[in-house]
Amino acid sequence: MQAMTKLTYTAIVQHARKGKPAIVYVPTRKLARLAAVDMTTYSSMDNKGTPVFLLKSETELETFVERINEPVLKETLKYGVGYLHEGLSGTDQDIVKTLFEAGWIQVCVMSSKMCWGVRLSAQLVVVMGTQYHDGRENVHSDYPVSGLLQMMGHASRPLVDSSGKCVILCHAPRKDYYKNFLYEAFPVESHLQYYLHDNFNTEIVVGVIQNKQEAVDYLTWTFMYRRLTQNPNYYNLQAVSHRHISDHLSELVENTISDLESSKCIAVVDDVLLSPLNHGLTASYYYICYMTIERFTSSLTSTTKLKGLLEILASATEYEQLPKRPGEEELIRRLVNHQRFSFGNPKYTDPHVKANTLLQAHFSRQMVGGNLASDQQEVLLSAGRLLQAMVDVISSNGWLNLALLAMEVSQMITQGMWGHDSELLQLPHYTKELAKKCQENPGKSVESVFDLVEMKDDERHELLQISESAR
Repeated sequence: MQAMTKLTYTAIVQHARKGKPAIVYVPTRKLARLAAVDMTTYSSMDNKGTPVFLLKSETELETFVERINEPVLKETLKYGVGYLHEGLSGTDQDIVKTLFEAGWIQVCVMSSKMCWGVRLSAQLVVVMGTQYHDGRENVHSDYPVSGLLQMMGHASRPLVDSSGKCVILCHAPRKDYYKNFLYEAFPVESHLQYYLHDNFNTEIVVGVIQNKQEAVDYLTWTFMYRRLTQNPNYYNLQAVSHRHISDHLSELVENTISDLESSKCIAVVDDVLLSPLNHGLTASYYYICYMTIERFTSSLTSTTKLKGLLEILASATEYEQLPKRPGEEELIRRLVNHQRFSFGNPKYTDPHVKANTLLQAHFSRQMVGGNLASDQQEVLLSAGRLLQAMVDVISSNGWLNLALLAMEVSQMITQGMWGHDSELLQLPHYTKELAKKCQENPGKSVESVFDLVEMKDDERHELLQISESAR
């Protein structure tokens, strides 16, 4: 990546002339920040300190820069170079997008994942490397071709430019590989066979599929069925005759229905008719994987405590997609050592251990930054519906105490606190130290919001001693 930085700067100078906008894609958020700093360095060296990528005066830009929270971004914007990644606050992202779209800054460096969510276009796109680190396999993997095509698609401003340019910097042996995909039609295959269980479960719940024959008929209306004869090797077909395709679909339906039946999501009546069960209804309603419901059913017991409940919640299939990054094991290890509930010989690369750790850190209000902060948000977003599904599973077994505990965990996620913490922590600007001070108030112990409201204004201000804006 360091070797590509100078080449990227040269490509921008050569192809994005007269202030034409340029977007640079890099694999990670860390590299986005470093690449932006390097762009400003090369620009200063070539132009004797003049911010050539800044298309407006520094005075005009100052109003926007003052509102930026990230210090590094403040400095790079002064040179006309902005960067975007998932870890930036919403305000910082909006300011960078506004400045780039308005033509105040010429260069925007973005992490590769932002190509799908950010609708920015430019006259030039530079893909700074086509590989990323895959933490699951601990190897460097190539970008999906679909992602690369998406990045290329941002080199287009139909109403402004007559043409767009894209520069792809990659390892030399990969050039022919990318040419083959970029210059020819891109084949698109179905992945329905990998997600068929949840698909079938939902269709059975809503009544679209009521027997095995209707399940086979349902598959004949899918994109996968159209591709079976076009690319049979991809779908493990031995031949493309009507008999082979029929046998393949029948086997696929039988295996899927058998798995759903064993997980108690559906019932098979007379070996033909299909009817949804309570667990299948729950999985469909809350849009969660059937394997998650199966794990909840097999793991929860009437004697499960809070520690076990969090472990079961973190074991959900939805958390298997949490990213693994190089060097992150040490950060997870430190977090694990400071949590309320310990782990028995934890594997720090396990996404379920990460999910459990980030949940406990949220309850303890421990600050996590960088990539872990975005992972924590992802964990919390899924936790709400997973807990609701868990409550339904518990209720079907008639375990009142465990249902109340699961509801309490749901409140803990919303409030960001443990169940035994002071109620005052629900209020903005309150810390554990301030809550403890309120409980130890000499005149009258303040333990709830109502106790705080009943106090006289002077007494409350003297006790809290918070700023005017926080009041």
